[in-house]
Amino acid sequence: MKKLTVILFSVVLLGAGCAGLTGTKKGAGPDGGVFKSSDAGTTWTQVAAVPTAQGMGTLATTDVLNLEMDPSDRFVLYAGSRTSGFVSTQDGAMSWQLPRQAIFREGLIYAVEVDPNASCTYFVAKGNRLYKTSDCGRSFSDEAYVETRAGITILQVAVDWYNKGTVWIGLSNGDVLKSTDAGASWRASLKLGEEISEIMLNNRDSRQVMISSYKGGIWRTIDGGERWEKADGSISKLTGSSRVFALSQTADGSVLLAATQYGLLRSKDFGATWEAITLLTSPNQVTIRAAALAPEAPHVMYYATPGTFYRTNDGGVTWQTQKFPSARVPRAIVIDPKDEAVLYIGVAQPQD
Repeated sequence: MKKLTVILFSVVLLGAGCAGLTGTKKGAGPDGGVFKSSDAGTTWTQVAAVPTAQGMGTLATTDVLNLEMDPSDRFVLYAGSRTSGFVSTQDGAMSWQLPRQAIFREGLIYAVEVDPNASCTYFVAKGNRLYKTSDCGRSFSDEAYVETRAGITILQVAVDWYNKGTVWIGLSNGDVLKSTDAGASWRASLKLGEEISEIMLNNRDSRQVMISSYKGGIWRTIDGGERWEKADGSISKLTGSSRVFALSQTADGSVLLAATQYGLLRSKDFGATWEAITLLTSPNQVTIRAAALAPEAPHVMYYATPGTFYRTNDGGVTWQTQKFPSARVPRAIVIDPKDEAVLYIGVAQPQD
């Protein structure tokens, strides 16, 4: 089963009843959490219900940073938060559930990644530990990876859709590690020296891996990490292009999209060359943290900024805009692979 490209988001969970989730910025309004559209972004609904033993909670004041959709079930999504752990949904975000373990109901969850080869198996990155469950979250191992160096955390996780047991992680110091035995052992594959923002395996050939960082640009390998090269493709000439926030790809891996400080960049040869996409805003005018390609239609692209949603149906020749019902920064866009009119966006306030 091929790994579908999704962009993760984090959620800050609120208390029961009318109270909001904890950990939100003082004075934050109820425009946080997750928004869903069933008409390709024309209209949006805030999906925020969190049933608890004490009553109905809400994600409405939550800062969302990452979201993972289960490759085998498009109605199952996992959301990790900035300060209150992660939640999951089994019904396409009609409602969210808290995890059983108290440790996952608090703190920053950097990533949740589902194994496309093993039902009910997923990894959770929290702090310096990578946790693994093989029973749909009923129990977790806390030693899939443990970083012993002070101040270094796990930021990104990717699971190989073809080679069972192969897992990649990216650390805050720029190290990229690879395991071929489902986390029993690890080896260093790449050292960038900058925080890793994304690890993406090509949907056509999982030996082709792309790594992006928040300051060090994009790197790629075509042989499973034996050799790496900078996927520059002349993008270094574009001011701000070395700050990469997110990567997306089509279902067949033929087209890639990178969201950078400069703007949106597109590649049709897995990063050997890139082209800048003309937007309604000027280069470096806005920071785009959330962007995505439609899985089966590379000419359809989406991105969002505070208060505005952008869509193109012709590869960026023209753009349509819609009002987006949150003033927070969109941090994640997920597209339903079976119904590309269904979109999810997670939002978060900018950090101080």
